[in-house]
Amino acid sequence: MPRVSLKIVGASGQGINSIGEILAKGLKRSGYCVFGYREYPSLIKGGHASYQLDISHEEIGSTERSVDILVTLNHHGLQKNLGDLKEGGVIIHAVQGWEFSEEEKKTLRERRVRVIFLPVEAILEKLKAKAILGNVLISAFVWAILGREKDSLKTLVGERFKKKPQLLDLNMRCIEEGFGFLDPAGPASVSLPLPQDRWKECLLITGSQALGLGAFAAGVRFFAGYPMTPSTPLLTFMADMQNKTGIAIKQAEDEITAAQMVSGAMYAGTRAFTTTSGGGFDLMSETVSMNGIIENPVVFVVAQRPGPGTGLPTWTAQADLLMTVYTAHGEFPRAVIGVSGSADAFALFAEAFNLAEEYQIPVIVLTDKQLMEGLYTQEPFDASTVSIRRGALVTDTAALKKLSSTDRYDPSMKDGISPRWLPGSEAQTFCAQADEHAPDGSTCESAEGARLQIAKRLCKGDALKAALPEPELIGSIDPEILLVGWGSAKTAIADVLRDERFRGKDIGYLHYSYLWPLKTDTFAKFAKSAKKVVLIEGNAQGQLGKLLRQESGVEIRDKILKFDGRPFFYDELIDLLSPFVAAS
Repeated sequence: MPRVSLKIVGASGQGINSIGEILAKGLKRSGYCVFGYREYPSLIKGGHASYQLDISHEEIGSTERSVDILVTLNHHGLQKNLGDLKEGGVIIHAVQGWEFSEEEKKTLRERRVRVIFLPVEAILEKLKAKAILGNVLISAFVWAILGREKDSLKTLVGERFKKKPQLLDLNMRCIEEGFGFLDPAGPASVSLPLPQDRWKECLLITGSQALGLGAFAAGVRFFAGYPMTPSTPLLTFMADMQNKTGIAIKQAEDEITAAQMVSGAMYAGTRAFTTTSGGGFDLMSETVSMNGIIENPVVFVVAQRPGPGTGLPTWTAQADLLMTVYTAHGEFPRAVIGVSGSADAFALFAEAFNLAEEYQIPVIVLTDKQLMEGLYTQEPFDASTVSIRRGALVTDTAALKKLSSTDRYDPSMKDGISPRWLPGSEAQTFCAQADEHAPDGSTCESAEGARLQIAKRLCKGDALKAALPEPELIGSIDPEILLVGWGSAKTAIADVLRDERFRGKDIGYLHYSYLWPLKTDTFAKFAKSAKKVVLIEGNAQGQLGKLLRQESGVEIRDKILKFDGRPFFYDELIDLLSPFVAAS
């Protein structure tokens, strides 16, 4: 797959994100599909961070390990990231007086790497401009290296500073200086593939923003949360959209309070959710259990990062699947959904609220740092495709008056799903409390009563499992090599299957979006006929593989597991999968 990769490195707070965002927006407008990936330490300022853009005329949703262009704002990038460059790559740096070691010079010569020093400080001094304008200067030079037109960048920057005319002229002069510094006699600029019009009208959106838009389309009117990386970008986006959407936003004092507030809002009939990471969800688990016994619909987003403990707060993982399936005491049904990219972050998140209300259960939406902060080129969403289903919620006045208080937790109801009505409705009252209860919700500790209510709740899980779709098969419809995975690994795997080295191969990828209850018929069918089955997960234990063995009896012996805090990289996954393809 033709792609060009660009990595900007520097310290947190140096403006690497600004450069990446300017270039990403400009490239998308020019007709390219762009995927953005961030790495940064758990520090407010300092440390070593990067912003990488992968660029193609074809659809991409993953990152390469090796890059064509390395832009480094300090000497740490020159020391730490030389090994990231492809043969024939370009280094652009702003480190005055830097000298490579003899060994580094030899490596650069052998790999035909072009090194360009951009005197950012001197140019800014000449322009009498502040250091922050160095971001535009560097962006302009990279834009020139990529062979893009100067005027398109001027238009983009002009839009950004149209309300600050005093800065606009300096920004335009920085663009002129950036383009003027490119040596016309030097080696050719980095060649991009031909652009395509299909990408120009697309959104450039993070996974967090896609989730937020999915929530708005689903009718969410209340959000409560407590900051915890990598869930915080979703909290921030919801807060930023508060005035435009009119929804109520609350930053709670802790995760327990956020979970309780959202539970109360859903009980009162308002669609609501909270978001956190693994450690915060630990604190929410008692509230999950409470919602299980009172049969209250509620939605939690868990943005995964490596643990245990504080772990790696700003890195990614797929290690909380078993926790979300089994969290909270007692036996009760819940749904666990894993989102993989911007498209299903929108669609599946909207569906999470439907499942919560239809089956009156907690629904846990699993995501991760890779998706929450990844930058996707996404076709515009169509909110009209989102259906809102509220299940057995009774709102008709005549029907409400016919209800009895014992209807609320009636254990004889088909599929275990009993009528639900809201506080203040013109109907008899019932008790919603966390003790085991009789059909009207009043405390009941009899053996028969407990058996009936537990069976009623578990029956809903059976109905849910029957209604959920089978996993999605991508690639060959009768594969010799079956790949199995979930979550954000999907977009990297899909990129690999589109690569010319794998096109035409008899490979299929079985992707699980609905992770619990777990459907296994399709998996068992293809696992039986395939010559090789390979599990791909971002955790150390192969957690989906464990659930598949538990539910189907089929064990996946070949595994590609990654648990170092980094996502699956496109070229890395090609290397890891190639031996399986060669052996088939």
